[in-house]
Amino acid sequence: MRPIFARLALLPVVFTLTAVSAPAYAEGPQLSTQAAIKAENDRFADAFKRGDYQAIGNLYTEDGTLLQPGGERIKGRTAIAEYFTKGYAGKPPATVTFSNFEFYGNDDVVTEVSDATVRSHDGKVEYLGKQTLIFLKQGGAWKLHRDMWNDNAPLKPDER
Repeated sequence: MRPIFARLALLPVVFTLTAVSAPAYAEGPQLSTQAAIKAENDRFADAFKRGDYQAIGNLYTEDGTLLQPGGERIKGRTAIAEYFTKGYAGKPPATVTFSNFEFYGNDDVVTEVSDATVRSHDGKVEYLGKQTLIFLKQGGAWKLHRDMWNDNAPLKPDER
């Protein structure tokens, strides 16, 4: 009988911890903020499709940073534009789509977790991965501040 009472005594503690931490997860940015962040993703995708890597660089804060897998940090708008320009030099522009959005934060700072798919100009899947993005609101506009991604497992022939 004693172990049951000991476990029951823990219930108020567990309930209190759950009640205190729940708002941190339940609250997030407003739907209008989420829509604005998705619009920034669309601007990125549009510039990517056009091969306008300078426009992509301009979507970042002045000290925006790419945190690429297995590589150095790429910091600043110019360096980010150069990163994409070099990475896609000589290739026809590809398309990127984002899905499975999760948003955390408020109406000044938002973290987005999402999936990314890159397709070649002829529609073949080239990349499947996940990303974590931090957006800051600056001068009334949302800007990418940190951009970190990693690959899913290598593509299988039937995924291409």
